[in-house]
Amino acid sequence: MEPTFFYQPEEEVDCFRATAWTRGPWSLDHQHGGPPAALLARAVEKTLSRQDFSVVRVTVDFLRPIPIDRVRVEVEPIKLGRTVECHTARLWRGNTLLLVARTLAQCCSKQVLALPIEVSVGVPAPETVKSYVFPFFLDPVGYQAAVDVRYVRGSWGQQEVTCWLRQRCPLLVGEEPTPLQRILIAADAGHGLAVPVDPKSYTFLNADLSVHLVRPLCGEWVGMQSQSVADPSGVGLCQTELGDTLGPVGQGVQSLVIRRR
Repeated sequence: MEPTFFYQPEEEVDCFRATAWTRGPWSLDHQHGGPPAALLARAVEKTLSRQDFSVVRVTVDFLRPIPIDRVRVEVEPIKLGRTVECHTARLWRGNTLLLVARTLAQCCSKQVLALPIEVSVGVPAPETVKSYVFPFFLDPVGYQAAVDVRYVRGSWGQQEVTCWLRQRCPLLVGEEPTPLQRILIAADAGHGLAVPVDPKSYTFLNADLSVHLVRPLCGEWVGMQSQSVADPSGVGLCQTELGDTLGPVGQGVQSLVIRRR
């Protein structure tokens, strides 16, 4: 089956129906964190007061498992300044709060600054590397089939890897994903690329996702240099350098909850 889209808009404003392509690795009934994080980012982008604002930080707290079901999005402006805007976006199922995302948007400079730009060197282009499918999902229809993963350094099972990742289908039917949406759908997979522990013996869910950006993504592919660590206390951490074919774009961090199966 070819992936179609992650969400279908409902007739009621700000309500969406999740498809099976949002399915995560730990339950047949729950979504992966990437698509709902991107859905909240989409809502914030549509709320920004001016076109010259760009979201430079998104911090998502995953409060509960996200069912593959009908969800509702709301956005609350916190600060609307001349150079900075802050919003809080929430994802609901009925009266149950599932996700909270806090965003910071910054006004881009009207003049191009004469600053040096770091360019990526020595990373093979995604088109030159074979696709890889995550092996630990419970159903063939899910997030792992809706994204295209290409390992360029390291391999699955290692704690430090470099990959390319792009989504195979849009966030919403008939709508082109924005650079921010592409980043969030990919960034939440950092710990699934650089696994901190053996998934046959442990689960490693991320309780949050924090992404800081210096510029918008260029193109469909997200470059990800991910490194995961795990502590015997059951706490883990994944840090991901985010980029594209032009160079660095930002960073992603995930706090991991590690438990024995």
